[in-house]
Amino acid sequence: MLLPYAPWLCWLIPIIGTAVTPLVGAIRRKFSSYLAVLSIGMSALFSFSMIPDIYFGTAQPDLTIPWISNSIIQVGVYIDPLSVLMASVITCIGFLVTVFSVAYMQEEPSLARFWFLIQLFIGGYVVIVMADNLLFMFIGWEIVGICCTGLAAFWYKDPKKAHIGLKTFLVLHVADVLLLVSILIIYAYSHTLNIMELSQNNNWMGELSRSGLLFITALMFFGGAVGKAAQFPLQEWLPDALAASPSSFNALTECLAGPFLIARVLPIFHEASLMGYSDMVNFFLVMTFVGALTAVISALIAMVQANIFKVLSYCISSVIGYMMAAFGLAGLMADMSWGYLAGTFLLTVDAFLSALLFLTAAYISYAVGSDNLHHMGGFKSRIAHRSMEVGALALGGIPPLSGFWCTNWIQTIAWDFAGEAGMKGQFMLMISGYVIFALLIIGAGITAFYALRMMGLVFRKESYGSEEKVIRRPPSLMRISLAATLVITAFLDFLALLLIPSFNKFLLPLLGTLTFSNIVDVLMYIVPSISTVLTCVAVAVGGYPAYQLYVAHRVNPVKLIEEHRFLGKAYGFLWKRCYINTLYHKVADGTNAFSNIAHKHLERSIDRLNYGVAGLFRRLSRVMYKYPELRGIDALNYFLAHFVTSFTRRFRKTHTGVLSYNMLTAFVGVIILIVLLLLFGGVIP
Repeated sequence: MLLPYAPWLCWLIPIIGTAVTPLVGAIRRKFSSYLAVLSIGMSALFSFSMIPDIYFGTAQPDLTIPWISNSIIQVGVYIDPLSVLMASVITCIGFLVTVFSVAYMQEEPSLARFWFLIQLFIGGYVVIVMADNLLFMFIGWEIVGICCTGLAAFWYKDPKKAHIGLKTFLVLHVADVLLLVSILIIYAYSHTLNIMELSQNNNWMGELSRSGLLFITALMFFGGAVGKAAQFPLQEWLPDALAASPSSFNALTECLAGPFLIARVLPIFHEASLMGYSDMVNFFLVMTFVGALTAVISALIAMVQANIFKVLSYCISSVIGYMMAAFGLAGLMADMSWGYLAGTFLLTVDAFLSALLFLTAAYISYAVGSDNLHHMGGFKSRIAHRSMEVGALALGGIPPLSGFWCTNWIQTIAWDFAGEAGMKGQFMLMISGYVIFALLIIGAGITAFYALRMMGLVFRKESYGSEEKVIRRPPSLMRISLAATLVITAFLDFLALLLIPSFNKFLLPLLGTLTFSNIVDVLMYIVPSISTVLTCVAVAVGGYPAYQLYVAHRVNPVKLIEEHRFLGKAYGFLWKRCYINTLYHKVADGTNAFSNIAHKHLERSIDRLNYGVAGLFRRLSRVMYKYPELRGIDALNYFLAHFVTSFTRRFRKTHTGVLSYNMLTAFVGVIILIVLLLLFGGVIP
């Protein structure tokens, strides 16, 4: 490592930068931008410094410092290939988009607030991937969610943007509550939240299974990942949030926290599956189907969107669906290394691929002054066109780019799982495997359609809009950042096949087996599979109509929809986002209506009961005050006081001061005392 404290500094530095940003921004506005570049750049440097130690196996796996001595509340870092890989990816992309944002956001009046959110976002994200226990990880998880909400509602004075921020907050926290409850249940049965201890001791999973809570706990844990990863049915927050943010590409990596979370706990849950807990088979099956369905549904919705950021948002959701499907298949199979390696490799490559597409979209949007794909035609920029080509063609699964190998790889694993289940006589699992395989193939074809559609609308020759609009020239800093992202992504994109064996070796401590020792092994596994043929067919079937409609312009898509009623209905259904977003609003409206009814009837009834009880006690207190207190206790007190006063007044008359009277009184007292002694002397001891 560059420094022994690199695992701590990679997330502490951005958080310290967050705290200093308001002060620096108050001194000079541009200083907050320079501070963000410095803090996130140093975070990336410290993250990359850990790679050699991981590769050569010299890193210390767990470094923990308790907040309070002998307390369960701890903050620590977990150093393994997955955490170092994700920290490097996050900070590298964060640095590239930060440099891009310096120019992109230079005219924004609330610049200090923007950099406050971005640095806190990066710091919280690195906390998620480096945390050694679930509680510390959840703190980073919440930080990232709050920052994403702040970015979605950045222009909060616009009621629509404020509403999107509220929607983002509510949807994310529905998932966060599920995650928190699952973490608390895990602690209740395991008495630890340390990830290493949870993996080393499996007794808690047996207790959870016997109590009937294993499936529910795992499903709630997955529910937390579903929210962050924008998976079905919680994916509708992402398109609105990223389209509303001042620079939506800064929050794109948040969704990758979902598949990372699953990748982190997958070995633990897979161990439970190997121990024979049938609940985990159902859990992994649910995960796989959610991922496959999301891959198809999000791709379908992306086909008709006009806002380029919404298209890319659904693209992210769809690709993450492939990752979730890969992790689910890894859990279902006896050897999880195939699916685990495929999911994490796609996670790494897609992070840069999505960053490139979002930066390209932001670059073009900045120039033409619109997010609408139909307004972008005619814009000429070599760097933007090359970037869009590299990103969109890889996204569309065009061989031999990374998208083809990754999707084909995951589809092959689904096919193998179906065959493995069939050999074991597990008929339902075999059918499920083939259904998942079919969904992933269909998703590949739909992805090819919307990727080529996006390219066709951006690259078409006609003018993007009216003559009054002027194309702005993006600042050089934006071009430099976009060019750097293009170089890194192109390297990963074109050399993906060559990088898979090295990636396998890097993750060897997690996998335990070397799945691919060289490129020949990769080719022998992927190319001869039926998935290769069907993927090529799906890409051709999806890409050909998109080429005819939006690239060659041989068919007018608007006229085609008008002439065919079915296409018009399908277009309307997809344009309305499969009514999933409408369902969100129906749930919100229903909740609001229920709260109004509850307020009108239940709460007002409770209020009336409260006021009635209060009135009863007030009247009772008046009665009690009038009779027992005034005419009873107070009257008795006054009577006793008057009696004692009268007695003492009369008794004082006996105090004449005459000696003879006093002597007589003393003599009478002595006589009375003697009489009492004679009468009661035998009784008194």
